[in-house]
Amino acid sequence: MPGIREGRARAVGSWARSAFRLAEVRLRIPIVLMAAAVVVGRWESIRNHWDRITRGVAVEELAKRPVSSDTEYFCPMDPGVVSNGPGRCGVCNMGLVRRFRGEAVMLPDGVVARMQLSPYRIQLAGVRTSTLGHLPLEREWRASAVAARSGEGVVATVDLPARRVPWIEEGQAVEVTSDDLPGQGPLAGRIRTIARESEDGRESARVAVTIENPPQALRGGMIVGLRFRIAVAQLDPFRDQPHQPPALKPGETNRIYLCHNHPETIALSPGHCPIDGNPRMSARLDPLDRVRWWCPMHPDVQADAPGASCEKCGGMALKPRVVHYAPEGQVLAVPQSAVVDTGDRKVVYVEGMPGMFDGIEVRLGPRCGEYYPVIGGLEPGQAVVVSGAFLLDAETRLNPALASSYFGAGGNRRATAAANSEEAPDDPIAALSPPDRLLARRQRTCPVTGKDLGSMGTPERVVVSGRTVFLCCSGCEAKLRREPGKYLAKVSAPAEVPPGPHPEARGSR
Repeated sequence: MPGIREGRARAVGSWARSAFRLAEVRLRIPIVLMAAAVVVGRWESIRNHWDRITRGVAVEELAKRPVSSDTEYFCPMDPGVVSNGPGRCGVCNMGLVRRFRGEAVMLPDGVVARMQLSPYRIQLAGVRTSTLGHLPLEREWRASAVAARSGEGVVATVDLPARRVPWIEEGQAVEVTSDDLPGQGPLAGRIRTIARESEDGRESARVAVTIENPPQALRGGMIVGLRFRIAVAQLDPFRDQPHQPPALKPGETNRIYLCHNHPETIALSPGHCPIDGNPRMSARLDPLDRVRWWCPMHPDVQADAPGASCEKCGGMALKPRVVHYAPEGQVLAVPQSAVVDTGDRKVVYVEGMPGMFDGIEVRLGPRCGEYYPVIGGLEPGQAVVVSGAFLLDAETRLNPALASSYFGAGGNRRATAAANSEEAPDDPIAALSPPDRLLARRQRTCPVTGKDLGSMGTPERVVVSGRTVFLCCSGCEAKLRREPGKYLAKVSAPAEVPPGPHPEARGSR
């Protein structure tokens, strides 16, 4: 009996082996295809299970995952930095701000276009940048005159157009040259008199130049060239700009916090922009910059330290601002090749981050050789496009899609706000979001000063004791927070946010 059972077991085993070999030969290809199909179809689940088994899921990783498929995070300072989840910018270490995918972002004040180009396109267009700095620029005017000898020496008289006269003064040095004096270098001259004249409605000035120590070879009747020069730093409005910063006082800060979209809303401590709620970024001041305090409504009221107030405004605290100092005799200068003159405005393209270019509307003085003196719009240390600026400007005109994701491309912020709002173009309240505009209209006046909201620019939005209150300017915030009960009682009704989208609901704070 045992032998019979063992024989049967061997037979069954032999049959099973034969069947397995037959299945292996006949079905191996379909089995492999089915396994591959299962792996491909369930790949996401298989990968997730594998990750969970091998390394687990860290808590901080969960925070980095996308909140939803229709939102993303970007850096206001470096708009090219975009992420699916919250985090910090790898360029400036600023916290990323949440927005909807494809949402149009308001351009900062003064920026008329923004584009991002690949390194290949930058190299193809030959785009090169240069860092802005200060230069000792000079204005000059050349004229020819006839020399005349008299008992007072040699005098050359020339008629100049009236528009050249404002920067020409009596006693000013003049460089004198003459082609009739071979081998003779430039001679020194000085303006003796300036006589204004008017004929047929055209104004001019007759300028008499005395040539100092003239050579004997210089005779009356010779043609001489006169070169009038003056440092741009001595002309308006540059002469009124601050020069040579004072030494830093003990405890004086050289770091500020500002909003990329609203650089005028600076602060000395971290926080959020009072206009759009974005977190302020930290910035270190240039060695030629200092923080000073002033009243925007009364610019003559200034202070060198915090804590001062403007009595003309009812004791409101002065606002901090950055004062840019220039070396003595120098002005901020931008190369002529960087300026794109469209006829109604001048635009300079600034590289804010690698491949990201902002077209900034600038105010410039008269051209001085290969440079323009900068009145406003640019800051020292910025990287401006000096080669390829016209190509960038043409690209924004021929391909508007490059800047289509930004409100205000091709215009300014005020015009864009008016185009996207039912408010009047000159109404400062129009710059607020629709819910905030409704609240500001309902509140009407500032609880601190009693002034109408909008009378001092875009109202400041603050939250005190759980209530949203609007102020005429940021100088009122300190008083409101010191005595909230006193001023909140003047607000007729609690300012509650009406239903609808709101910046805080979208993670802008």
